[in-house]
Amino acid sequence: MFSSINPGVKEKTAEHILRLVLFLFLAFLPSVWHGQYALGLLTLMAVYGVLLIGLDATVGYLGQVNLAHAALFAIGAYGTALSIKAGAPFPFALLAGIITAFIPGAALAIPSLRLEGPQFALSTLSFASLTIVVLNQCESITNGALGLTIERPSFFSIKLDPTGFYWFCLVVLYSIWLASDQLLKSRIGMAIEALHDSPTATDALGIGSLRHKVLAFAWGSALAGLAGGLHVMNFGYLQPAAFGYELMVVLLLGVVFGGRRSQWGAFLGAAVVTMLPNLLSNRFLFSALVSTGCLLAFISPVKTLISRRMPSFNEAAPACAMLFALLLSFFVPNIEEWRKGIFALFLFAAVVGLPDGIAGALTAAVNNVLVFNPEPLPEAKGSIPSPKVLTGYPLRTSHLTKFFGGVTAVDTFSIEIKPGEVVGLVGPNGSGKTTLINLVSGLYSPDTGSIEIAGSHPRHGSLMAAAAAGASRTFQNLQPFYSLTALDSIIVCQKKVDRPAAMGLLRTVGLEDKARKRCSELSFGDLRFLEIGRALATCPRILMLDEPAAGMSKPDITRLIGLIDSIKQTASIGILLIEHHQDVITELCNRVAVMNGGSLIALGTPEEIRKNPRVIEAYLGAEDLHASCMIKTEEEPC
Repeated sequence: MFSSINPGVKEKTAEHILRLVLFLFLAFLPSVWHGQYALGLLTLMAVYGVLLIGLDATVGYLGQVNLAHAALFAIGAYGTALSIKAGAPFPFALLAGIITAFIPGAALAIPSLRLEGPQFALSTLSFASLTIVVLNQCESITNGALGLTIERPSFFSIKLDPTGFYWFCLVVLYSIWLASDQLLKSRIGMAIEALHDSPTATDALGIGSLRHKVLAFAWGSALAGLAGGLHVMNFGYLQPAAFGYELMVVLLLGVVFGGRRSQWGAFLGAAVVTMLPNLLSNRFLFSALVSTGCLLAFISPVKTLISRRMPSFNEAAPACAMLFALLLSFFVPNIEEWRKGIFALFLFAAVVGLPDGIAGALTAAVNNVLVFNPEPLPEAKGSIPSPKVLTGYPLRTSHLTKFFGGVTAVDTFSIEIKPGEVVGLVGPNGSGKTTLINLVSGLYSPDTGSIEIAGSHPRHGSLMAAAAAGASRTFQNLQPFYSLTALDSIIVCQKKVDRPAAMGLLRTVGLEDKARKRCSELSFGDLRFLEIGRALATCPRILMLDEPAAGMSKPDITRLIGLIDSIKQTASIGILLIEHHQDVITELCNRVAVMNGGSLIALGTPEEIRKNPRVIEAYLGAEDLHASCMIKTEEEPC
């Protein structure tokens, strides 16, 4: 076994150095790899790099299969070409390409991004098909299937030769790489990653899912337009047929094979999809590539078989796909006739066998060998943020009612919660407790009744409106942002980024030493506390905790009681607490509300609720049993 090596630099610094070395090498490459054909491939790789960074914004960060990117690429190319024909100079022609792709991209995003999964993919596929039809039919503008021919204009009176234009494309790619990296690592990028993991929590915490979806899609569309402009300046010729189904598959292959959520992955994917079609014309090189891929794909299933176990689908499927591609390379007379099928096989093998792509696999390998110095954490400052002083109760509901078909989930529920008061909400399973929180937080819209949060009446059925009014919540079923670290999960929920305050909140919930850990690496109990920290980061007026002690160990429950008590003592926040643990309710709550069948059947102090005959009957069905069995715990079974 080899011990890890510490090069003595931060990971971000090492990445900057490696990226700079890569681009210097690429800039020098034309001097040793001669020929117009080679230079054309290198320029195309740079253009595809810009294009795939844009596609990764939707496919990687949003997790949506975007089939419209090739069409937006075409729109940008035609926008630039028509601008050049109209006499526009170099920079304005590129700007025209960006704008002509950005506008339809943003227009497509607003309705389409309300859809998920196959519906979103079909909507973008429809847009792509319609775009190709329009480009073919508008012959008076686009010259239809015959295509457009242009000459590359001068760049501020400088006539760029092929090498000069290649260097220009490298500069553009480097700039877009840096800009995209900064954007997607900012709070905006954190929000985009958060909504990929949990759109519901993203809206409930006031981050906003739709606007960040549209922003990511629009950013990707603008980059598609820029890449389209560079593409037509590189080739000087456009034809609608070049932007069809095959290009869609190639672009998806590039993002998935290179590695999603990574600019490095987009670049590696661009290199693969640029060189792959050219490898098909060289049987020897293609056979060597597929043989290597087949060998690598068979390592995992063979190891599994040696250990006398059956390979999983994720192990066997890529091996079968690569084996089929290998057979094609040896026995098919003309490989290029099978290019679409080969691209589909590679895409399937990459999706199943390389979920993190080449970039992810290389990153994991490097991290096994090198240990970089971590980025310094901000000094923790502050504790529990106090909300602005507002008029009215933190929460007041009046005659809230919600029906699901013929079932009354919540029936004319009314309650008021004062600043600094903890109100427990208890009741048998299915009594409507979580439905009530869903109504207040805006996840559901009530059929009748009103909701007042800190003196305002948010729009019913709107998570964002409720969050803006001052409502924040945790979830009975955890909704973590798995892609983010614990610290970033707090920062993304802040109305204004304050890293020291975010560290202060992590210290408050006992996770300061786990600030750098991703949520996917945290324990169940830690995620429960992190959800409370996220909710507090929004500076709420009403904090709704949905069974926060569920699944916790005894020490964690004790720690939870201390945390909620400190919130109660130090911040004028109203707290609505759903809980099944009797000790938590008794120790923390000023009042307890009991629900049964969607109705409020009792409201009073914990001691009064213990003795209430309606509560005893609701839980036990018999009035002669002691009320201490009202709320069952594992330690005190009834």
